[in-house]
Amino acid sequence: MRLLIFKLGLFFAICLAITTVVLIKYGGNIDYFYEKFTTPKAKSMIIGDSRSLQGIQPRVMNQYFDKLGYELPVFNYSFTIAQSIIGPLYNTSIQKKLDETSKNGIFIISITPEMLTSKKGYDNTKGEYREKGQPPHNMNFVCVNPNYEYFIKNLSFFHFKGVFRKKSTLHKDGWLEETNLPKNKEALESFKKHQIDLFLNNREDYKLSQTRIQSLHNLVQKLEQHGSVFLVRMPIDADFLEYEKKYYPEFNEIIDSIAVKNNVPYLDFNNNKLEEYNTYDGHHLDKFSGKIFTKNLCDTILYYFKNDKGIL
Repeated sequence: MRLLIFKLGLFFAICLAITTVVLIKYGGNIDYFYEKFTTPKAKSMIIGDSRSLQGIQPRVMNQYFDKLGYELPVFNYSFTIAQSIIGPLYNTSIQKKLDETSKNGIFIISITPEMLTSKKGYDNTKGEYREKGQPPHNMNFVCVNPNYEYFIKNLSFFHFKGVFRKKSTLHKDGWLEETNLPKNKEALESFKKHQIDLFLNNREDYKLSQTRIQSLHNLVQKLEQHGSVFLVRMPIDADFLEYEKKYYPEFNEIIDSIAVKNNVPYLDFNNNKLEEYNTYDGHHLDKFSGKIFTKNLCDTILYYFKNDKGIL
């Protein structure tokens, strides 16, 4: 019996050691979110869905604002549209990751219409949310390395073939670097068609939610206690933008209203584009345009700071 217990103990110890090595060395390649839960609390944050997850690069922001007196580093706490829908659940997770001692941070809330929607069958007023049970909402510990809680609760999110393929890398600053880019125009159009089809699929079932709109208002108020907040609508391809306008024509008016009420800027980079950005599927910037966009975003933020924080 003792020998059996010893062998079982040895087996589990070896499994734990292998798991630990894989998580520490390859965590950024085998899961799109894992590394976000292994880093310290954040003094400045990027919040949003997959557009900001891939399109806003903290390293660019950290270099740009270094030695200017803001509380850095910036951390990208964006996920995908399946998880990072604005609401009480996301707000709670953001608060867990936030360093409450921060008083002069920079907070980017990358907002899209779909992030404010309620899906048919889920009554947000009764606390029914389609994102429930997914990361980051199912996580108690968001700053532990290695994070075994994440591994146990979200094993289905891991893609272990990523150790060898390495088509994407989640960096320690929370930015997801996507290298699986279309090789030609035909591939680009195929990627874009797929994303548009996903957006249009049962689109009538997704309506703007007053509960989520109020949660965005609450989030802005909370983050304002720790620094400067910027509502941002990232640039996307014109045809994709037209679909968003068709189904959610009141979106900009809603965000404008929240911005005015809280005296924060709403920066819509789809208006009067000064620069063309490349997406690889219609609404996700590729990593090259993402770097350019992040620099332009920093320029806009600095302009805001230099002009006594007037609404842009």
